Amino acid sequence: MNAALRKIGALSIKDAKDLVRNPAIAVCALMPIGFMLLYRYVMFANVPSEAEAEMNSFLIGTAPCFAVGMICAMTILYALSEEKEKHTLRTLMLANVSAGQVMIAKVFVSLAVIVIVDVVCFFVIGVDASLLAPYIAIAFFGSLSIVLLSLVLGLVSRDMVSSGVYALPIIVLALLPMFSMFGESFETIASYSPCGGMYDLMVMLQEGRLFTSDALVALAVMFGWIAVCAIAFVLVFKKLGKDN
Repeated sequence: MNAALRKIGALSIKDAKDLVRNPAIAVCALMPIGFMLLYRYVMFANVPSEAEAEMNSFLIGTAPCFAVGMICAMTILYALSEEKEKHTLRTLMLANVSAGQVMIAKVFVSLAVIVIVDVVCFFVIGVDASLLAPYIAIAFFGSLSIVLLSLVLGLVSRDMVSSGVYALPIIVLALLPMFSMFGESFETIASYSPCGGMYDLMVMLQEGRLFTSDALVALAVMFGWIAVCAIAFVLVFKKLGKDN
């Protein structure tokens, strides 16, 4: 058990260093913060006071969706396909590292980066600091479905070119809730998307409705997608969780 934890720790450190060293991955991790700064201090700089609450609801819901979409597309999908293409996974497995340990390390690093970016975005938005703890909890669990889906697509992709194709649906699915304002039908579809439950819970948090019956549907959607993506990952991992 201790040996497995040490291997996971070493892999996590390697992945974290790769994230810092790779400019493309580092920039994608910083993009959600940049967009929140753009929204908050440029696009919504002159929002009237009566519309500030609605603006904050939009931003607090959009920030974690943006973070998980951009970060997973690069730190998991792109990085995993790059390691497969360069046969890094084969080298690790020859060094007695299991594919499961590689997956766990990538999930750990990705979630850590997502939480850090989400926290920075929270303070950029400037909402009440008392909302930070539930905000982090919702963002953490709400990100799991996209993280697992990114692992599935990372296992399926053969190389970095194919990972670029798979990255688009990841980003679209993550950002889908932020376009719910375009109409009631679109809002319904967005609410039942992988990040829809997280977005709705964030809006309820900002509006003070998180601990009401209104949140039950959003919670069911969020954990339902986690279960579906977890099952998909297990099935794909059993079939493709090895270096070809």
